[in-house]
Amino acid sequence: MASIEHIVRRISNILRYGVGPAARERKRAAKDRQREEKFKSDRWQESGDIVKRQYASYDEYISHQGEKLDKIIHRLKETEEEDFADFKDRFQGCKSLSGARSVLCLGARLGTEVRSLHALNYFALGIDLNPGHDNQYVLPGDFHAIVFPDGSIDAIYTNVMDHVFDLEKVISEVNRLLRPGGVFITDLLLGYEEGFTPGEYEATHWRNTDEFIARVRDSGGFSIEEDRDLGRRRRDNWRQVVFRKAP
Repeated sequence: MASIEHIVRRISNILRYGVGPAARERKRAAKDRQREEKFKSDRWQESGDIVKRQYASYDEYISHQGEKLDKIIHRLKETEEEDFADFKDRFQGCKSLSGARSVLCLGARLGTEVRSLHALNYFALGIDLNPGHDNQYVLPGDFHAIVFPDGSIDAIYTNVMDHVFDLEKVISEVNRLLRPGGVFITDLLLGYEEGFTPGEYEATHWRNTDEFIARVRDSGGFSIEEDRDLGRRRRDNWRQVVFRKAP
């Protein structure tokens, strides 16, 4: 059941933008303008080919990222089955995943990607700073310090590389957890010079995807197994890259 806050927000959007496809485009354009203005004014610091949101402390980062689910859960619930089908399509098209048995999903929120992996007969689970209440697919966890043992996982998946606090630390954790020859599957948005504007909760972002992919590859000592354009999924364009750990 939708919350009163959600209902009020929907009514407000109808009054502001109208209804139908044209209204959705007006709403999207307005949000894009707001994101761009906020990105220019927010606390971001350049670090080579990436920019990082400036937090006063790691605790502030954890608190900020942990509050996101409560603000977007109504939208995730509305699109859950569409997202489930989308994740199944992404994973079925990922050739490098076929040899894996266990998959860990980082930043998995409600666990829709985990559920889709189960439907494809993989053993999978997720971690997230805030998995919500009674989430049977996702455990509470920080992908900067994961509790599982070294070399214990065949494949790791994430679509939230833009939410990391310390990129090198996360890549180090991925490398530690993967068995020799394991794969790291990343779904990436465009860079901020390629048309994507980071929003309220992105903590790290990249100038362009090619440079970022090279950075992840070099930092983890990976080889690139697959690199494919996933096309436009709802409002954003996505690219999937599979990195393989050395045997």
